Amino acid sequence: MKSPLISIIIPVYNTGDMAVKLLNQLVKDPYDNLEIICIDDGSSDDSFQLLSEFKRQLKLTGEKRKIVLIKQENAGPAAARNRALLEVRGELVAFIDSDDTVSKNYLSEMSKLLLEERATVATSGFLYKRIHQKTEKEMFTNEIAERKESEDFKAYVLKNLAKDGRLYASVNKMFRADVILKHDLKFPTGWDFAEDTNFVLQYLKCAEKDGFDQLKFLAKPYYIYHYGTETSTVASSSLPWKNWQKSFNFLLKWIGKNPTKEQRYWLMRVMIRWRISHALAVARSNQKITEKWNLHNHKFQKLFSSKD
Repeated sequence: MKSPLISIIIPVYNTGDMAVKLLNQLVKDPYDNLEIICIDDGSSDDSFQLLSEFKRQLKLTGEKRKIVLIKQENAGPAAARNRALLEVRGELVAFIDSDDTVSKNYLSEMSKLLLEERATVATSGFLYKRIHQKTEKEMFTNEIAERKESEDFKAYVLKNLAKDGRLYASVNKMFRADVILKHDLKFPTGWDFAEDTNFVLQYLKCAEKDGFDQLKFLAKPYYIYHYGTETSTVASSSLPWKNWQKSFNFLLKWIGKNPTKEQRYWLMRVMIRWRISHALAVARSNQKITEKWNLHNHKFQKLFSSKD
């Protein structure tokens, strides 16, 4: 049985050297049924030229892995990923940031998980590599119990959002392309915070409607995140509380009207987690003490307010 075609989406912005290294790794991956879609998001350096030359040289070798290279005006990673989704021809979709990489077993093991009956998304653990400190740390390698048949799907998702951080990102996941394309799913543009989580939640809701209601977790650090590159800075967008509140309001809409008692409980737990995460983000920032105080001294909003 032939392995399914995986469409890998890689946004690139002034990261040509790292993107070429990632491409060179992917074309040598044991999983060979790939199409790699690179979107140059208006780079101001020679990134597009480097990618073009890599593609030209790859063609000369007779390599069968397909590389799609597109250039657009700078519009941010969300818009770049959305543009790439228009090119998808694979059965499965994976997002990889151009300054990151993955284990050689990532594609094969993730696709195997996702092809299981009723599997909606496959999610892996992280290996955080701190470039300047030259340290690395494995994250999210603990096992997670699968959803029981009697367990409410949305409550199960909320529980994982409240207890664990691996569901938030899009880059450590593999998705079903038919769900994305059928429902015309997009990353929200105009957001500078939690756009990945927005996309993941949209996807999970639509996949569950289509009969895919089992989340699969690969408890191995197979997505390798490079922290400390020039493009991987701690986002200042995590400092204003209004961004967290906006994301929580989206979560409320995702749940819908009249949440169950169990859903309300896990919503409260998510809010507590986010308040703690916000406080830590402010505390660890380079802001002055007075500015940190102002960031903390936001107007208290009702937990289940639906106003944006």
